[in-house]
Amino acid sequence: MRRIALAGSMLALTAGTAVAAMTNDMDLVYGKYQMAIRAAQLCRGAPDSDSAWRRWSSFLDDETHHELGAGERLTIIEGAKADVTYMVRRQGCDSAGVKDLLALYDAKLAGLLK
Repeated sequence: MRRIALAGSMLALTAGTAVAAMTNDMDLVYGKYQMAIRAAQLCRGAPDSDSAWRRWSSFLDDETHHELGAGERLTIIEGAKADVTYMVRRQGCDSAGVKDLLALYDAKLAGLLK
């Protein structure tokens, strides 16, 4: 009986780790897209309208398989905004890192607004 309980505990811990890893991966995906949006807003004047955010949010929820809660999303958004604002102010819109974010925006997000 103890072995079954121990095996069940190990399985639960393993499953929890897998879920945590998946959430971390989804955090990274969500954060990268949020950084791309912020870069486009700062460097290209991308919209900050409700309709744009509804389209982007729907896309991002699908991309992250609806894994992130509202609090997690808000924390990521605020961090991404701060990081990209710092990057743009320090390095400019022509820096390699910002150009990569703008390329992601062009490839995946800009078309959602058309």
